Amino acid sequence: MSVQESPELSEVNRFPEILERPPVLTSYDAGWSGINLELQEQPPGETPEFCLNHDVVVVNPVSRFQVEQVSEGTRQKALFFPGVVAICPKHQSKRFLWDRQIQVLSLNLKPDLLVTNAIELLEKDDVELVPHLCLEDGLILHIGMALQAQLQSQGRRSRLYAETITNALIVHLLQHYSTHKNQVKHSVSSLPRHKLKLVIDYIDDNLGRELSLPELAAIVQLSQYHFCHAFKQAIELSPHQYLIQQRVERAKQLLKQKEMTIGEVAIACGFAHQSHLNRHFKRLTGITPKIWQNS
Repeated sequence: MSVQESPELSEVNRFPEILERPPVLTSYDAGWSGINLELQEQPPGETPEFCLNHDVVVVNPVSRFQVEQVSEGTRQKALFFPGVVAICPKHQSKRFLWDRQIQVLSLNLKPDLLVTNAIELLEKDDVELVPHLCLEDGLILHIGMALQAQLQSQGRRSRLYAETITNALIVHLLQHYSTHKNQVKHSVSSLPRHKLKLVIDYIDDNLGRELSLPELAAIVQLSQYHFCHAFKQAIELSPHQYLIQQRVERAKQLLKQKEMTIGEVAIACGFAHQSHLNRHFKRLTGITPKIWQNS
């Protein structure tokens, strides 16, 4: 029997609830737009036949197992070793069998995300992903592991980073694994000075709260893809990198005032917690917040 996603599941881009165990980590409550991450840890088993309403990229960071895919009467077997990824396009019925304990990342893309970007980058709306059961792609592997690490360390404070890196993932998928691959147009000019100032002022005025990529792109009326590239061309930093840099600069000011604890400064500047501030502060300045405060 084929399992279809319910409307509620497809709205939040979840893998259908057909596995023996629920995911051990998800981004459902992190506020990410465009993508949801699930970390699956499953015993040996199989799925019923299912059909997705959204595209899924599966990343296998550590497991080694034999997998069999049954799709439209065709069987395909592969050895999943650490570092490989799979691409599962929407609207294709399939089921899977695997022979041992697995730990994989499921990157569930918003149903219209691929087409929205294809219209802009390819001027086409009939784009689909090409299925791949087992392939080596270092960039996709890095993106999956980076999203997991960001979610685990920062939770809801990971939104701008997740949306920026998801934007890069979609462009990569369109360019290499779509029905119109190698046709992506990359010519993007830098942000004009007055528009750059609008975005920078907005970021600086809102350092204490979580910002989103759609929110920043809307300020200058650009798509997320063009905004990311135009912003980076203008100042040689991604929006997320600039945000972190400015949060550290604000933390320097507050620490010197010595009116707040380091933990309070971290929260006031938009960091998830004190260790989050410590990590980025030391990375950018070479010293810890405590040493800075006492210097």
